Amino acid sequence: MNLILWLQILFVATVSANTESFLLHVPSDFPLRKNSDEPSSYPRYISLHNSNLAKTTFFSGIEGPTYIELKSLQVDETYQIKICWTALDPVSITDIDWIVIPHSTEFQNTKSDEARIFIKFNVVADSWPPLNQLTKIPINVSVINTKLGIPVDLYKIIIYIGLVMTITFWINGRTNLYELLKNL
Repeated sequence: MNLILWLQILFVATVSANTESFLLHVPSDFPLRKNSDEPSSYPRYISLHNSNLAKTTFFSGIEGPTYIELKSLQVDETYQIKICWTALDPVSITDIDWIVIPHSTEFQNTKSDEARIFIKFNVVADSWPPLNQLTKIPINVSVINTKLGIPVDLYKIIIYIGLVMTITFWINGRTNLYELLKNL
């Protein structure tokens, strides 16, 4: 029994999921433009204009950094950034980070009058034989606003669970669910 438990712990430590996530907090003094719904000059971007969550699929190359600009963020808010990829692609996502590019600074042949926030990650091949360097891997990137430390996309699930529990307790108070289910 101890051997099985030891092997499970060993495998859990070595298995990587196909989703990586981190939290990004935009400081209250970050200089964001109020009406920043115009398209980005950078080709890869996600905009949260009039939304609390956004998801986009990007095709990333192997063995090189991928940068994605985050637009229409709100100051003094926290966002959960999720990077997902399919298990069919034998890759790992490494060096996940976010960077701030100051205003009027050139970054990868683009320039903006406002400060910009980018997320950065590397796609690394984990296969034998190695993947072709020209292979493009579909990567889903989600940006989700968090309120009270909970991503807003989970609120509907929390409400659903609460309703199911309330109805169950209400029915159990009117009848004896244990006896009813026992006699089935």
